[in-house]
Amino acid sequence: MILSIVILGIIVFIHELGHFLTAKFYKMPVFEFAIGMGPKLFSKKINGTVYSVRMLPLGGFVNIGGMQPEEFDMEEFRKEKIDEITKDLKEDLEIAEIEISDDEFVERAERRLNIEMEEELERQVAISENGFYKKSAFSRFVVLIAGIAMNFISAILVIFLIFSITGIVPSKHTKPVINVIQNDSKVKDILQPNDEIVELNGRKISEWGELSEEIQKINGEKYANQDIDVKVLRNGKMLDNKVKLTYYKDLKTYVLGIQVKMKKSTFSERVKYSFVVFGDYFVMMLKGVKMLITGKVPFKEMTGPVGLPKLIGAAYNSGGMLSLLNIFIILSINIGLMNLLPIPALDGGRILFVLPEFVGIKVNKKIEERIHMVGMILLMILMALMMFSDITKYF
Repeated sequence: MILSIVILGIIVFIHELGHFLTAKFYKMPVFEFAIGMGPKLFSKKINGTVYSVRMLPLGGFVNIGGMQPEEFDMEEFRKEKIDEITKDLKEDLEIAEIEISDDEFVERAERRLNIEMEEELERQVAISENGFYKKSAFSRFVVLIAGIAMNFISAILVIFLIFSITGIVPSKHTKPVINVIQNDSKVKDILQPNDEIVELNGRKISEWGELSEEIQKINGEKYANQDIDVKVLRNGKMLDNKVKLTYYKDLKTYVLGIQVKMKKSTFSERVKYSFVVFGDYFVMMLKGVKMLITGKVPFKEMTGPVGLPKLIGAAYNSGGMLSLLNIFIILSINIGLMNLLPIPALDGGRILFVLPEFVGIKVNKKIEERIHMVGMILLMILMALMMFSDITKYF
């Protein structure tokens, strides 16, 4: 549970930090930077911004002034605050067991009201001058995309960190050079360690991942112990051979029965493959989203915040800190990708309404906010269903 809260908290913090920093850069008024949802556990106001930690570690938000194009009525605000201040003041006096005269009560209430009115006036001036919708379409686009970008950048940095710790090129992108041949493999008397496979079944091979894909394709075509053409580079010479795949019961598939020769990575390779592997993850998750939308993956297979502790605990027990780093990468890209989708109330949904402004088309802001409100309600329903599904998995 603690690991889940820490990992999710860091990811959400990084996401919201992107929005916060860019909003500040464009001088937009930021009234609150919150990690978590629900009641406040801790808050501190600095230079007009409240920094808070909330009870439920299920998200977070940056409250940027002017994102809701609503008409402000100072007199209506004053009436609401009078009722609120009167109630709070009575409760404070009862808790402190203090009795004061009616005149003093009115005086204290008025002092509090004046402070609230001054602060709200400052907020409204800031919104009218530098609010979100007062800024250019480009500024708003940057602020909205910044959280997603921060998630993707942090994922790339952690991938680089893993490569720096392990010191090797990822096996999928390693040259297909043989290190070990299994004793029960049918290629044992044909191939040798240090052979580089350059072609298999007529397909040019440059990386280990391509070799794996071709073997999967052969399996998919119902392999029946037939010969397969393979070309290898051995001691500078190109050799043509015919081999048979070996069936492994544990894997329930046919394989060559060889292991790749891992290569130590240079700094430039670690940088390069950080972006390459990020792309692999991104494409994989994009396919996952497509499968969810098309119904190829059932809803019950999804994991939400409640189910994460179980998933993260299992990952940590099996692979330790490196597994946790991989979980961080997956969640960061996943959260960034989900926010990139054109779903109302999420960053992608808001970006969808900003893009037409680049070609001079403006959408009514009140209509836009109503759409986002409906989207938020649907997202809350989806979150509730996901939490229920997660809870049932524990039993």
